[in-house]
Amino acid sequence: MPSIIKALDETVVNKIAAGEIIVGPVNALKEMMENSIDAGASTVDILVRDGGLKVLQVTDNGSGINKNDLPVLCERFTTSKLTAFEDLRSIQTYGFRGEALASISHIARVTVTTKTQDEACAWKVSYAAGKMVGSPKPTAGRDGTVILVEDLFYNVHSRLRSLRSSNEEFAKILDCVGRYAINASHIGFSCKKFGEAQFALAVKATSTTRERIRTVFGRTVAENLVELNIAENSEIGVSGRGQVSNLNFVSKKSGSPVLFINNRLVTCDPLRRVLYQVYGSYLAKGNKPFIFLSLSIRPDLVDVNVHPTKQEVRFLHDEEIIGLVANQLEDALASEDTSRSFKTTSIFTPNPVSVKEGLGLPHSHLINNMPISTSTSKIKRQENKMVRIDSSQDKITNYLKTFDHNSDKVRIASQSQPSHNDSINVLAPSTAHENEINDYATTHKDLAYSILKSERTDVNLASIKTLRRMVDDDTNKDLTNAFANMNYVGIVDEQRRLATIQHDLRLYLVDYGSVCFNLFYQIGLTEFANFGKIYLNSENGEGISICKMLSETPNANEKFVSSLLHKLWEMKDMLDEYFSIELSGNDKDLDSIRVTSLPLLLKGYIPPLSKIPYFLYRLGSKIDWSDEMACLKGILVQIALLYVPEIIERVDLADETVDSDARAAYITKLDLMTTTLERTIFPCIKKRLLVPNHLKKSVIEVANLPGLYKVFERC
Repeated sequence: MPSIIKALDETVVNKIAAGEIIVGPVNALKEMMENSIDAGASTVDILVRDGGLKVLQVTDNGSGINKNDLPVLCERFTTSKLTAFEDLRSIQTYGFRGEALASISHIARVTVTTKTQDEACAWKVSYAAGKMVGSPKPTAGRDGTVILVEDLFYNVHSRLRSLRSSNEEFAKILDCVGRYAINASHIGFSCKKFGEAQFALAVKATSTTRERIRTVFGRTVAENLVELNIAENSEIGVSGRGQVSNLNFVSKKSGSPVLFINNRLVTCDPLRRVLYQVYGSYLAKGNKPFIFLSLSIRPDLVDVNVHPTKQEVRFLHDEEIIGLVANQLEDALASEDTSRSFKTTSIFTPNPVSVKEGLGLPHSHLINNMPISTSTSKIKRQENKMVRIDSSQDKITNYLKTFDHNSDKVRIASQSQPSHNDSINVLAPSTAHENEINDYATTHKDLAYSILKSERTDVNLASIKTLRRMVDDDTNKDLTNAFANMNYVGIVDEQRRLATIQHDLRLYLVDYGSVCFNLFYQIGLTEFANFGKIYLNSENGEGISICKMLSETPNANEKFVSSLLHKLWEMKDMLDEYFSIELSGNDKDLDSIRVTSLPLLLKGYIPPLSKIPYFLYRLGSKIDWSDEMACLKGILVQIALLYVPEIIERVDLADETVDSDARAAYITKLDLMTTTLERTIFPCIKKRLLVPNHLKKSVIEVANLPGLYKVFERC
């Protein structure tokens, strides 16, 4: 016989509703903190006992609650922030349903002490099951509200047993308070455990966003931040601000990004995935970025009534908004990709020489306060101040195992020095898929070159001459001399693109990504309008479709791709004449436009072809085509970024669970990178690089010969 349908008892309904909204102590705290912020508080103080289960108290100095409103304060669906459903379109407050305090009162004992500015005293009253117990009693108190929640879940034993330890619940509370403290730039927060004199977290109301991040997440995060500003876009009704970690930040700790939409702490999986995808192009596998982002979206475009806890929101124009944020992050990280910093190894250098002091004069150094002459004098020098380099001696790499590349298919046809009119044919896959292109690039270390007979073009553009002069004026003579007389040692960290070089009596750690960027930018200036060509041929011999490659980039919509292709096609003659970037196709059919060649900057080295989609994306969207100097410099910068060696994700070869194909691919890539740096790139650096002053931070001394002698003398 079917059961009879009947209405649930009101107490059961209220407990079910409370269980949906107040999942744990941190949810109760979040609701009360938001009420304090809505009340215009400038300070919010939180007291916690046993992870918030025994005591959870929030004190603010906001506007307070009128005495006449106290009887209905904890009744369901009573609020001062909403009158009609249509008001949700313009809601500017955190709360709006009037369920939070009601839910808390059904599963805990609630006491409220409040005072408005107009009243002579504060009023104190208790609540149980949504009803006021007794009448408000006058008491001493300051302007604002104190909400005391005791014995949370005392009548819901199943929920109480499911909660974790008090320390874990307190950690969740601390995390929540910290996230709100970062976003609420005009409010001070404090949080401490009951009975302890020291605050677990204290943020001043006058602290800047970066200072708040330092307080909450630590100094390491705060020292490696990039500011993110999203200008107001009236078409999609969005603006934003944020702080994100730069490429020097290394952290394996997994944590969700700090995302606020209209000052509401939310989880937005589509936005989170896209932001992490952008970082994935720059960070080594396993590294986690720090992201704080606060977006302001027109209230009529946002639906905040999606989930009882209000942690999820939905909004219109989500693809455009997420794409806009991703592009801003891409721009910020692209500007950081040319420079990395790292700490000196103090084990070798108890008193390391500061990089700001330079690398010393070319013919005279001070080591341990002793002058050392580097001239070819007959004066006998001490052994601990001598460096012997004999090319006839075996190199250490001769004792290392080598990997057999069975995939090599072509050989170098000419061993001559790089020529401005050389060309090379590269058979690229028919699609622009990153892995296929990258795999092809890593399996071809030896390539055949064709020499085209043509006269060198003399460039008389004033803008190019100005850019060359700027490079000359910014040259650091000591660093340039050090690189010109260096001896390349080898790769230290392929993930962070670090290598070691030796100059005179010292060993240096260098960021070869930053060094290579400057090298290829200078080659671009020197060989301007005289580049060789790398021909990109698909299986049908027609180049690679730009439209297909751009479809691989995040959030590239049809309108954006169309405008980008129009711009590139409009400038195709200039791109071919000055930069050897050759386009083919028909401007009537944008899908037919293909890139058939790229500039050849250095013979024996092909840039990472997996970067081509982003190279074309930035070429079409990040160049100021209205100004000659800015345009030419911008294109040369993008070409230099294309040529910067890629990051190689490390694979633990001792781990037997690693797939054999992944192991072989890693060994192949590393072997190719090692060979290319040693035989092609660093020899070119010795001959051509004029080291700019800002590159000092990318060169760190890690050891010197006299210092090593002192270490071994103690042994």
